[in-house]
Amino acid sequence: MRVFDRALGNGRSIRVRWTDRTDGDMAIGAASSEQDESRNAVTDRRWVWLEQVHGDRCIDCDEVGVDAAIGAEADAVVTAQFDLALAIHTADCVPIALWSEDGVLGAMHAGWRGLEVGIIESCVQLLRTKSSNPISAVIGPSIGPECYEFGEVDLERLSAKFGPSVRSLTTDGRPALDVRCGIRNELARLNVTIVYEDDTCTSCDHRLYSFRGRGESGRQALVVWSESA
Repeated sequence: MRVFDRALGNGRSIRVRWTDRTDGDMAIGAASSEQDESRNAVTDRRWVWLEQVHGDRCIDCDEVGVDAAIGAEADAVVTAQFDLALAIHTADCVPIALWSEDGVLGAMHAGWRGLEVGIIESCVQLLRTKSSNPISAVIGPSIGPECYEFGEVDLERLSAKFGPSVRSLTTDGRPALDVRCGIRNELARLNVTIVYEDDTCTSCDHRLYSFRGRGESGRQALVVWSESA
């Protein structure tokens, strides 16, 4: 399990954890008793997870209620509640934790489709309706461009929208998408400060699950919550 902690100015601290294979399979629908144990080993707070659909919908957990938010078809969620843990599940897409300096939290799942349709802007804008404080982000591991061959037509469209720096090459010289670069560019455009990025490639590192690299059904989780410092 990888760990990031950051103290806020209001006496609370942000906790971000992202799991690996040794922490258990966090995929939605995995064996419930084993998964409950795995989740509690990360945090015993109630987990809010989503049915991720590669879209642009962001859920306000405080507005819809926790029961309605859990399992909702969406790719991001925000809350100002202190007793919840927001979770994103990935095998190659990019998991992102966000928070404002007064403790409003966000969690987001962003693959290339979500990036293109605007999930990052949707989440940041919703978070800003709940806080006027600066927003920070932690980016978890995802597939790297060295393993992410990408079609030229889609690559041209994404590079036109997010900048030529999203173009890259695989290890064998084929056209590739650097989705993390696109996310960095978009967060910068939205004035969100990235305070930590784990650039581990899920396809290269066998400690992590990878659907594209190895066809695995397992998932790791990025989880964010806050607690009294």
